[in-house]
Amino acid sequence: MADSMTLRIKTEHGIETINGLTAASTFADLRSEVASRTKLPVESIKLLSGFPPKLLKVFDSSTMLGDLHLKSGETLIVEEDMSVRKAHLEKNYHAEVCYCIDNT
Repeated sequence: MADSMTLRIKTEHGIETINGLTAASTFADLRSEVASRTKLPVESIKLLSGFPPKLLKVFDSSTMLGDLHLKSGETLIVEEDMSVRKAHLEKNYHAEVCYCIDNT
């Protein structure tokens, strides 16, 4: 079995620890863990790593954490992509408006 990783995530609300991921875990697994702790929509999560912090640009969510050269003990900075959040909110608003119009 692969060794478990410990990653810290730094948000505007503080630092949390993620345990249980491995080098074979995917970027999607990591974003899911971050989303569950931050209550941010998965689509709006941006992760930065290194010093100075640089955006983790991952084009395939099935990319393994080991391939991203993430190591146990690293701290990732979590930011919210507000353009994604805004689009998500607008989509939900339009869906609610349509629902209300169709059912009155």
